[in-house]
Amino acid sequence: MVRIDSSAVGSGLIIGGLVHLLFPNQLLTTARYAYKHSLAVEFTPTQTAERRIRAVGIAMLAAGTVVSATDRSISVSSGRVE
Repeated sequence: MVRIDSSAVGSGLIIGGLVHLLFPNQLLTTARYAYKHSLAVEFTPTQTAERRIRAVGIAMLAAGTVVSATDRSISVSSGRVE
């Protein structure tokens, strides 16, 4: 079993949220590249894609703030039986 501090998870969510808020076009470009090269399909974002990416960023910031404020650790089981 692995224990992860909630502040680390919260910080990850906050960083991810900031990336979504500040760099939505770069995320879309990355997604377009990944779809083309790994799935061999064309990815064409709609006109509202940038706004939706920023909305996800706001949700991630909110979740990260709440998770960071809790003083707990999260237990993750590896699924292995020893």
